[in-house]
Amino acid sequence: MSQDIYAKPDLTKKVRFQTGEKEDRDADVYDKTDNVVIYDNCWIEGSTLPKLQDTTEDQQQTVSVHAPSGRRDLVRPAAAFLGLLCLLLLAALIAVVVLLIQDKSLNTNLTRERDRLQTSYSEMKTLVVNLTRERDRLQTSNSEMKTLVNNLTQETNQLQTEVSELREQLETASCPDKWIRFGNSCYSYYTVKKTMSESQQFCETHGAQLPIVSSEEEQIFLSSFRDNIWIGLTDEETEGLWKWVDGTKATTVYWADGQPDNGGRNHPEEHCVHISKWIADINNWNDLPCTYKLNCICEKTLK
Repeated sequence: MSQDIYAKPDLTKKVRFQTGEKEDRDADVYDKTDNVVIYDNCWIEGSTLPKLQDTTEDQQQTVSVHAPSGRRDLVRPAAAFLGLLCLLLLAALIAVVVLLIQDKSLNTNLTRERDRLQTSYSEMKTLVVNLTRERDRLQTSNSEMKTLVNNLTQETNQLQTEVSELREQLETASCPDKWIRFGNSCYSYYTVKKTMSESQQFCETHGAQLPIVSSEEEQIFLSSFRDNIWIGLTDEETEGLWKWVDGTKATTVYWADGQPDNGGRNHPEEHCVHISKWIADINNWNDLPCTYKLNCICEKTLK
């Protein structure tokens, strides 16, 4: 395709004219310069235009420039490729921006998670320290408890041994025929009336002695015979100092109301004690002259 380049020529510039046309129009018109004539526009404004060779006054030579058709065919694919490349670059840029935003958000979340984990780690360390202290305390308490249990076990075993020995002793010990067992003693009641000293001698011939009241239960047991009986208590050695026949001082006594009274003015001195059947009370001791004759009870302690 050809077109007029100069409808109104500018004669002040140099113009390149094509004097010969190749047979192949697709060839580059600029490959050779032999067929190109360069004219200088030497026309000065106000002067007469020069006439061209082989032209008439009413006809000017039309100058045409031919653009290469091969290059024109490459422009559109190149433009499309550049456009596509720009789109790809824009998409890549958008993807990079999105990735940067996501990376920033991820870094923020990771920072928060790190802080949370650090806080949890600190709390866990504190918990571990507290648990370690509690474990040590429990171990100490466990050691003390084991020691206490061992001590209690030893004491329990010792008590069991003592109880077993005592049980064996009680099982092997037996009262003589017609003697009554109460607690760890055997008792024999005699209806023959004797003085205090005669009763003590009589009990000694049987390997026993007049009763020594050592508990309230024994006092109740002796009172159950409902008779006036001698017990082994006297102040013959020292007035007012009551002692048992084994020489021990009486600490727990069961005197009747107003006793001991030592017999008053019209009676001889009263230095021996008996249980009175006339007093229906646990406190039924009365002092009498040792020459009085009463029934007696002999006590034999089991070994």
